[in-house]
This record gives sequence, structure tokens and C-alpha cells, in this order.
Amino acid sequence: MSKFFRFFVAILCISNFLNAQNSKLENKELFFSKEYEKFSQNDDYDGKESQSLHFSAEFKKFISENPETLLYNFKKLNNKVSIITSEDKKLRFYVWDTELGGTMKSFDQIIQYSSNGKVKTIYNKEQSDTPYFISEIVKVPFNNQIYYLVISNGIFSTKDQAQAIQAFTIRKDQLIDSDKIFKTKTTTLNKIQVDFDFFSVVDRPERPLKLITFEKDKLYIPIVNKEGVVSKKILVYQLNNNYFQYIGTK
Repeated sequence: MSKFFRFFVAILCISNFLNAQNSKLENKELFFSKEYEKFSQNDDYDGKESQSLHFSAEFKKFISENPETLLYNFKKLNNKVSIITSEDKKLRFYVWDTELGGTMKSFDQIIQYSSNGKVKTIYNKEQSDTPYFISEIVKVPFNNQIYYLVISNGIFSTKDQAQAIQAFTIRKDQLIDSDKIFKTKTTTLNKIQVDFDFFSVVDRPERPLKLITFEKDKLYIPIVNKEGVVSKKILVYQLNNNYFQYIGTK
């Protein structure tokens, strides 16, 4: 058997394996898409709760048992489950509305990340009941490591909402969310949250809202008054060697 023929057979085997793997993922994606539709369209609360719990348990099991999903493009499911992936494809959040909340929303989520060639999955065994969902991940290299600035959004009622930014990094195969890289006038923080009145920004066209933004080496945080109204003034944080340092307002 020639070297070329052995090489051809190896490529063919790999191709067949990848095709089978993609077919499996496509079938499961279609299955979960239909399962999500079942509880999201169910008007009976008891039935909806049971189906929602079942979806959460099965989806978490599937993602945790199939690490290749970190790089899979869920085209059919992405309009039901919000899938936010970092630029380098090493960190991903899966977030979905459990449909069990009222004006205070209820979300569940899975976190998936890659370290030293291994994919790890983080999730609550029980269905989460949090008003927060993830909308963006910004990858920022500094301080001799990679940080992921994760934007989350809280929906506590139609009026009372929040947006936050939190620093994540992958170190020693662990996902760390406690590094205090935001330096204010008086302290250092691992997370900055802005609580606001949604109706003060309801006319803004983007959804989800982008109140906290990052451009080049600057982080912009909106100033909110005592009534929760988002003003036009912004807190500015400048990235230096060790922190995002508060440098003033504009």
C-alpha cells in the first residue's frame, strides 16, 4: 500500500467521522429546537413548567457530554437559545428564557470553556431562576493574560433593569470570575453594575441595550441619576498594564 493511498484513506476516515459527528449534532439541534417550542408555546403553566425543566436538564446533559459543541454553529437553535461566543472561541454562554417568569424574567444558562485542549462545562444541576442573561463577550489581552469582559443584563420588571460588566479569565484550567480589574476612585472591583429605569432608554433602537461599551482601550459606563434615568454623561475607564483605571467623565 502506497503512502499516498494510506494518506487518502486516513483523510476519508476523518471526513466520514466529521460528517457523522455533524449529522448527530444537527439531529440533536433540531430535537432541542422542537422541545423548546413545546414549552414556550404551552399556555398551561403546570405543563409548561414540566417541559421547561425537562428541556433544561436534557440540554445541559447534551452540552456537557459533547465537548465538540463549543465550536458548533447552532443555526436552528440560536433564535431560541442565545449562544454568545468569545472571539477566540474559548468561552461560550448558552442562555435561554425558561418561560416561567413574569415581569421579572427567569433565565437558565450553561458556560462552556476550553483550556489546554480540554472543554469544560459549568451549570447548575437544578434549573436556574435568574433575571440575568448574557449579551456580549469582549476579549481583552492585558496583564500577561486574556480577559473576557462579559456583559450581562437583568430584567427585574418592565421598568427596573440592569446591565453589568464582569471580568472572566481562564487560569490553571479554571474559569475565574473574581479578578478585580476595574479600579474606581476608592476601590477595585471584579464587576460593575448599572441599575436603571428601562423607560428612560426605551427609545434606543438596539436590543439588547448597549449601555456599557468598550472601544480600543477605554471602557464607558453610563451615569444614572437617583430616579434611575440614564443620563448622557459617561464614566471613562482607561486600560493600563494592570487595571481599567477610572480617569473621569465625559
